[in-house]
Amino acid sequence: MSTRDEAPRIVYHVDLDAFFVAVERVLDPSLIGKPVVVGGSPEGRGVVAAASYEARAYGVHSAMPMARAVRLCPQLVRVRGSRDAYRRASKAVFQQLRALSSQLQKVSIDEAFLELTGESLSQGSAFQKAVRLQAEVRERFRLDLSIGIASNRLVAKVASGASKPVGVLEVMSGQEERFLAPLPVRKLPGIGPAIAGRLHAMRIETLGELVSADPVRLRLQLGREAEALQKLARGIDRSPVQPPDPGVLPKSISNETTFPIDRSDLRFLAAQLKKLLHNTGKRLRDCDAHARTISVKLRMADFTTCTRDRTLGHPGRDDADFFPAALDLLEKLVDGRQSVRLIGVKLSGIECGAWQPALFDG
Repeated sequence: MSTRDEAPRIVYHVDLDAFFVAVERVLDPSLIGKPVVVGGSPEGRGVVAAASYEARAYGVHSAMPMARAVRLCPQLVRVRGSRDAYRRASKAVFQQLRALSSQLQKVSIDEAFLELTGESLSQGSAFQKAVRLQAEVRERFRLDLSIGIASNRLVAKVASGASKPVGVLEVMSGQEERFLAPLPVRKLPGIGPAIAGRLHAMRIETLGELVSADPVRLRLQLGREAEALQKLARGIDRSPVQPPDPGVLPKSISNETTFPIDRSDLRFLAAQLKKLLHNTGKRLRDCDAHARTISVKLRMADFTTCTRDRTLGHPGRDDADFFPAALDLLEKLVDGRQSVRLIGVKLSGIECGAWQPALFDG
């Protein structure tokens, strides 16, 4: 009889389809069926944060300048977006996922890994459970999931991408390399444009060709990454699904905004800084934590980036603890010669627990 350790792993990669757009459609059903994007204004420097499948049919995709998206699809419907609504929806869906497995690792606001190895299959196979989960999320939240199932995280993630939209795809244990072989090299997590370009120069287009490539020749082109990439292309991945440690705090919390037009008015910049600091501080307080260091970042009209930090005399958590130092840093960064394209703020040196000032502090 197999033990839990000997049983093949069962890993889900769960991805909420076109998540930001889907939430907007829950809030406003009139958007259903239309080419919709979430993002900034086309008149300024707005970019597409998310695009519906109807918009993608016109070539619109995330990170595209909004002005170009509108040119590609003149009937595009643009929604500014609501981060709070997305966070609430994400939290609700992930609570539902935890009912299936406590071994959940949230990767981003709209995707997660679940480990189901050793879980009881009395209520159906891994595939049947995934289909049922998909239906439950659709019924409760009117949101769609794509789910990849495999023996490891890597293959599960590729499988969920291949199942989009609103699909479930299971890669059986032992079939990982066969599943990956015909896919373009860019489908493998970890292969970006630069590495893909080098592989294409070697006439390596698919993951199967990457696996069969001469290791010596590959090492000359990719260095020490070559062996690891060939291993991943075979579908070999032993990385664990790691639920968050409630005692582990983020190293830093940051927020930034890019202006539609460059700005140089210090009063305007200070007001934007105050808004950013409030949102960043709220996330700090949500962690029930304090921070010791405040950083202010500016990107100028010529794209040079300037950053200044200051460590406080004691940890803070309220806006009033940080704003005087942040304003002073801002004034030192603004030189009057260049206007500002982007402003950002970061809190670091984060620690948990309450801070108690000394009794005789001034």
